Amino acid sequence: MTHEGFKEEMHMTQSASKNKAVYFAYGTLLDINGMKKYCPSAEPLGVMSLKGYRMGFALCGADPSVGGCTLVEDPGNTMYGVLYSLAAKELADLDATSGVDKGLWATIKITLTNDKGQKVPANTLTIPDPAGPYRPPETYTHPILVGAGAWPLPEGYIKQLEEIIRKAQGKA
Repeated sequence: MTHEGFKEEMHMTQSASKNKAVYFAYGTLLDINGMKKYCPSAEPLGVMSLKGYRMGFALCGADPSVGGCTLVEDPGNTMYGVLYSLAAKELADLDATSGVDKGLWATIKITLTNDKGQKVPANTLTIPDPAGPYRPPETYTHPILVGAGAWPLPEGYIKQLEEIIRKAQGKA
């Protein structure tokens, strides 16, 4: 799957508007269809990188069935994802759906780098207090791989995601 009309240029004025927000997707919401399910107005602004982190999986609390993607500090690593522009209300709705109010996930501010080397402020979700490793089912990881394959992410990074998924599922 390719994205016609993929926006290479950043539209910084969109992120500055109080009715607009930006969200960095690095896991299941890399799949634009999944992102549009939660945030119908989401429009991709481009592939971005985040230095010093990698994607991981963790439990959100005591229930072993509640877990997901999270940021893991990794000083030598660079991770990739897609920056979306969306309605600010939809970002608030995504937070509510994710359980931010229950402490399952937390919205954090990060600084990304675009393909021109420019710094770009954004928001993303992470698990604030991981309760242990999460073994994600195929139904959870499939959108990550579909999304990763749909964007012009570095081939080596896609292989890294595949390896992270294999290890988390106990297949490595």
